Amino acid sequence: MLTITTKLLIDVLIALGAFAGGWFLASANGLPAGGLWAWLANGFLYAALIAIAQLPARVYRHSWRYVSPPDLLRIVQVALFATLGLAAINYLLFRQAMGPGEFYGFTWMLATGGMMLVRTAVRAAREQRLSELLSPFPVKPMHAGKPRMILIGTPSDVDATLREVIARADFGYEPVGIVLDEDSLSGQGIRGIRVLGSTKVLEAIADAQTDGSESDLALVFTASPTSLKGIDRAAIARLRKRDFRILTLPRTAELSESDHRRFRLRKLKLEDLLSRPQVNLPVQPLRDGFRGRRVMVTGAGGTIGAELCRQAAALGCSELVMLDLAETPLFDIDREISERFTSVKRRTMLRDIRDGAAIREAVEMTRPEVIFHAAALKHVSLMEDHPRQAVETNVLGTANVARAAREFDVAQMVLISTDKAVEPVNVMGGAKRLAEAVVHKMADEAEGLTRFGVVRFGNVLGSNGSVVPIFRSQIEAGGPVTITHPDMERYFMTVPEAVQLVLHATLEAAKNGGDPAVYVLDMGEPVKIMDMAQRLIELCAPAGMESEIEIEVTGLRPGEKIREALIDSGEKLISAMDGLQKVKPNAGSRLAWPEIENLIEFSQKHSAVEVSDRIRSEVGRIRKN
Repeated sequence: MLTITTKLLIDVLIALGAFAGGWFLASANGLPAGGLWAWLANGFLYAALIAIAQLPARVYRHSWRYVSPPDLLRIVQVALFATLGLAAINYLLFRQAMGPGEFYGFTWMLATGGMMLVRTAVRAAREQRLSELLSPFPVKPMHAGKPRMILIGTPSDVDATLREVIARADFGYEPVGIVLDEDSLSGQGIRGIRVLGSTKVLEAIADAQTDGSESDLALVFTASPTSLKGIDRAAIARLRKRDFRILTLPRTAELSESDHRRFRLRKLKLEDLLSRPQVNLPVQPLRDGFRGRRVMVTGAGGTIGAELCRQAAALGCSELVMLDLAETPLFDIDREISERFTSVKRRTMLRDIRDGAAIREAVEMTRPEVIFHAAALKHVSLMEDHPRQAVETNVLGTANVARAAREFDVAQMVLISTDKAVEPVNVMGGAKRLAEAVVHKMADEAEGLTRFGVVRFGNVLGSNGSVVPIFRSQIEAGGPVTITHPDMERYFMTVPEAVQLVLHATLEAAKNGGDPAVYVLDMGEPVKIMDMAQRLIELCAPAGMESEIEIEVTGLRPGEKIREALIDSGEKLISAMDGLQKVKPNAGSRLAWPEIENLIEFSQKHSAVEVSDRIRSEVGRIRKN
């Protein structure tokens, strides 16, 4: 690696050479009027001006191994400033130019070209492409002999991907063509790779590359397939059934600390094709907000809890405390974090959130700065039969975590809630609405440092127990695919995107002081479950069997609603941000500790039907006030 001193020395030598070369090219009269010493003095003056001109823009601090067009533009400016400075000094001191006007032009061009060339050579050497820079003839592709790939996306996305591919000699694929979502660049090239056509003819291009035979050709989407013109799910389904390797880039939210240092691809997931276009929010505020902080996640083994762990670790939290009662999922996420995020200190705690003493001990021992409370019982049909467990886990468990957070001055505690808590008609939704009321009451009573928040969102694609894996297994079994009502609609979002929005909502809630608020994720438009089932059959069914797999309507289960909402009729929208809405709960939406104790005592002494009725009664009370 070149030091700053070495870089400056190289630029000084280039400047001296450019000065001498410019004089040789422009002046046929030998030395200037002042003789050899005047010529040498002007040469060293020019080299000094080159070095000084780099100071304001800190050009000397830019890595030559990663030089880019903006860096080269600064070189043009540096050489121009030094050349004009030399001419100005000669006029001011000697009232004449040192030599003919061409001398200054040649000197500027030679200095600019020399500094550009050496920087470009350093980057080419890093990328092991120096032979291409020096050779006038094409050389063997860097990734030759590896599986071929076609890049698919927008020109800017493809260009950025190729830049990463070229920079890594160990990359596993050789780019052989580009397919863009526009026709204007067909036949041209990006970074030496030919544009084969537009996405409208992607299937024909892929077939032409394989001549209709089996191939290891990979189709790499550099942007979400559903966001590209000319791409539809039917085309993706046909390509999947041709056994092409269909890959994509991981979203920022999916990257580990090591992934930021190495370029990687992943398989295209069904979730990438079913969700609406993702909300793109800046990652830097999250890094600034969570870097170096101690984070605890309850329910760390669940889908949302595990993703919270991944993203908190990727953002550089100093310590990650993973708490769950389920042993195997907790073991799995701990092992994953240990392998992917080696610099993050981690701790696993096998704890039951219903045990207030155990939770208090865990918080006292680890002293987290942020607690994400994702632990909950969530399956609607199961909670209809087990309302006491719903109360103990979703209500009492939330109260235990919130009280411990307040007692030990945890800076922030965030409850992960659900759209089923809005005007709830089932036990699970009712229990989560009461959990929200617990957090609101804690926010009212907070006298210390703790800030409380609630983040509410709908279903996540691919989570444990969600419709996508269920439908997929039914399709693999030959059908039928079962839905409970033909008009049922749900909000959907991918797991990484939902968690990234939760993190943004957490930063917003931290600014909220002690004022209770609910942050609702922008889930886009609701999706009809019937349409989702049809899309999955189209994507997953073996070729020719799409029409043989039936969709069976089984009828609504206890506690199910046809449509869900994200904001209650008694709540008030305060503000809307990118991907988030801030909602003010109604004044009565509070549940104090004595009321929780009464509810727990009631649930332990009465039947499931009576407990369900009591939950509905409590929810009705807090919604009316």
